[in-house]
Amino acid sequence: MRYHPFVTRVVPNMVMRRERILPLRGEVLIGAGSRVEPSTIVASAVLPSSIHLLNVAKILSMNDEDLAAHLRVSIGDHVAKGDIVATGWRASRFFRRNCRSPVRGVVADISYGRVLIESSHTTLELEAHYRGTVVNAMSGFGVIIEVNGALIQGIWGSGKEGFGVLRLGVGNPAEPVEPEAIDVSYRGAVLVGGSFIGEEALYGAQEMQVGGIVVGGLEAGLLELASSMPFPVIVTEGMGQLAIPTPVFDLLRAHEGHEASIRGVMEGRGGAVRPEIVVYPIRATGEAVVESRPKFVLEEGSQVRIVCGLHFGKTGEVVDFPSYARKVETGDSFKGVEVRLESGEEVFVPRANLELFG
Repeated sequence: MRYHPFVTRVVPNMVMRRERILPLRGEVLIGAGSRVEPSTIVASAVLPSSIHLLNVAKILSMNDEDLAAHLRVSIGDHVAKGDIVATGWRASRFFRRNCRSPVRGVVADISYGRVLIESSHTTLELEAHYRGTVVNAMSGFGVIIEVNGALIQGIWGSGKEGFGVLRLGVGNPAEPVEPEAIDVSYRGAVLVGGSFIGEEALYGAQEMQVGGIVVGGLEAGLLELASSMPFPVIVTEGMGQLAIPTPVFDLLRAHEGHEASIRGVMEGRGGAVRPEIVVYPIRATGEAVVESRPKFVLEEGSQVRIVCGLHFGKTGEVVDFPSYARKVETGDSFKGVEVRLESGEEVFVPRANLELFG
């Protein structure tokens, strides 16, 4: 019986198409055949006013009654997007923590550690986000852009988008990101970490205004904090301290200094939409693969990653399909495959512990 595992795409050179769609009907400002950069405005729409609730006390990790001394705004104040609403310090006092307004509007209320902001009517300007060529301009809705670059998919994303030059913040994929390593040289850059990034390092990245973060693992308790950061965060492996796989880290390291679009958005529309990093090489090497629906069938020669068990995180190639179930380290018996790891070692892995990779 054929087995259909989960698929993660890691491709050094790919031609792909990406939609850039307005949230409501507006005006498309660019036509088919146009070359675009990530900052190019491709469409715009007028957004109605809305209410935004900021849990400032929670963001700054302080009691409601202590918040008054840290507020920078009062009821009735006008704020711009990105203005500081409140500020505080971590216990270590290495980094200041700022809570910023997500929109332009008016402070409508302050109570119980929360700030209520009513946004003004605003014009949304939709950026291309990718570098490429517009192949379809859909009147009133958006565009489809053809992009050529390296593609790396992640497991979790914070829901934001960014663009910047790739810069490594660690020496190897198993190394965590240290707060002291993040300095002003990372301003606007996409920081590539290793196995983990902690709370202090996240606040340090915010203070230094990085353009985005790619890391192997993240503690589950930091998901809300990572999502509140003004830059995108992408996790390639999952929750915990997990090293980025060697092939992924090597690909990112090979492109250090190159520009990249990073999108931490996860959607269910038309199938799973994964968080992704698209890197634009200075010069393309080799023949580009045209993006298509991936093969979901596990077969001999398939490139796989082990996602559970003794060899978690290792990658290799399927070399055999044993006919009978075998016992694993837990003592249970499973149907599985023989995988030749990058080290040359051949190991038996249950099928449920694999994903297609590459």
